[in-house]
Amino acid sequence: MNRQTLKRGWAYFELSMSAQTPILPGREELKIIAEKLFLTTGKIGPFWGIGAGAKVVGIEVMLQGIDQSALDLELKSFKQIVRPSVKLELNKPRFEIKDKKFVNQYASLYFNRLMGTVRVVKARAMKKWPDTQIASKLIVVPKGKCVLIGTIFKEMKLRPNVLEEFTQLRFKTEERDTYFSSDDRLVIEDSHARIPMKFLSRASLPSVNELVSGVIAGVLGEHEPKSGVFQVEDIVFAGIPEQKKAAALEEDQYVALVSGLHIGDPSVEVQVQMMVDFLTGMSGGAKEHERAAKIVQVVVAGNSVQIEEEEDANYAHFTTKNRSENDRQVNESIATALQDLDIVLTSLTSSVNVVLMPGESDPSNFTLPQQRFPKFMFQAAGSFSTLHFATNPCDASVAGRQLLGTSGQNVDDMAKYSVAKSPIEYLERTLQWRHIAPTAPDTLGCYAFMNSDPFLIEDCPHIYFAANQKAFGTKLVEGENGQRVRLVLVPDFSKTCTIALVNLRTLECEEVKFSI
Repeated sequence: MNRQTLKRGWAYFELSMSAQTPILPGREELKIIAEKLFLTTGKIGPFWGIGAGAKVVGIEVMLQGIDQSALDLELKSFKQIVRPSVKLELNKPRFEIKDKKFVNQYASLYFNRLMGTVRVVKARAMKKWPDTQIASKLIVVPKGKCVLIGTIFKEMKLRPNVLEEFTQLRFKTEERDTYFSSDDRLVIEDSHARIPMKFLSRASLPSVNELVSGVIAGVLGEHEPKSGVFQVEDIVFAGIPEQKKAAALEEDQYVALVSGLHIGDPSVEVQVQMMVDFLTGMSGGAKEHERAAKIVQVVVAGNSVQIEEEEDANYAHFTTKNRSENDRQVNESIATALQDLDIVLTSLTSSVNVVLMPGESDPSNFTLPQQRFPKFMFQAAGSFSTLHFATNPCDASVAGRQLLGTSGQNVDDMAKYSVAKSPIEYLERTLQWRHIAPTAPDTLGCYAFMNSDPFLIEDCPHIYFAANQKAFGTKLVEGENGQRVRLVLVPDFSKTCTIALVNLRTLECEEVKFSI
């Protein structure tokens, strides 16, 4: 272990003990500091979890070959680096489910979605086609060229059908990566009627397979009375909403977006520790420390623990043993994974603000919005005021910049039922449609809200992300009224060993990869 590592450990210990005047230590003092450092944090340098039996040996190895005079000069030139503190605000009520009732139907959710978007779509339709009549209800379609506004529904022959699975004696149906085809058809509907549509060959029109169910749109065309089909010539969506102006920042400050840690997977343990050391400033030299100090917020966006998958859907885990033994081992595996995650979060929260979101594979509710983790699940990290629990999706404000994102279920589901040139397009489309998860509840599970649709995007975020993706991706989108949005696809760390850094001052984004 080199002098630089020892210096960082000594400085960490001095700061944690709130020492006013650091005293240059000799060899014996160094040994005492290392002893106290281990007892206080369980760490020696960047390594943690060292057993008591290896403690003294590790300290002796660390002290061997140290040049006391060179160390004194290093410590004298030591510069304390302070991480700036920024204001974090979580919009907790937006996605919280207070009155849980699971008997509601989804008609109210679709109705509230339409009512929350129809005025904006109507205004954009009037601006784009000023002399065209707009139908107030789909049950009465004007003659000639007109505009219809409603919810798009996509009829797909390849879409999985739950009833068919039961009629086939629960035999496993063919699994597919995508469910769209050239035979898909679109209809537009409101609370009064539904009308089938046919898209004409126009450059301004997207293809049928670029759209998904649940999108609110206005379509220009003409209705054919005999066939009942509405011939669509053009289309308009809600567009990017207005963006609140944020105060300018004098210096660079970063938000780190992390997802897919899958704690419990031994193949990425070293890379996870490298990532933790990078974010806490415990790795690299002076430049790396200064860079780490500019990371003011870390967002851990779901799929944080590795939970064993079932061998067979008809049985519990470990099918060769009895059910009680199965349950016991499953519970132990989950508890162990959460304890390991608690250790990682403790290392992070001791140095930087952390927002923790649940994901698809985490022990949380299945449907969106996934609710916040209970604080008691993280006994060590939960004692830090720097750990904040958020829902999925997450709506937050960091240093005056609005941050909106999900753990990735919305983008993953859209990829199954629509096509795009690149995955970042899915995220951009949801922004143009002003809805985080348009396919919910049709093909993506969500709670049946009665009085509102919380997934509507009413204010334009500055940073908009989807986590647990196959690869890193980013794009800067600019709106008609000067909106600037940084789109980020946060990669699955267990597969890519990569995180994303977003500059709050410039909205520039970069990926940071950790490899051995």
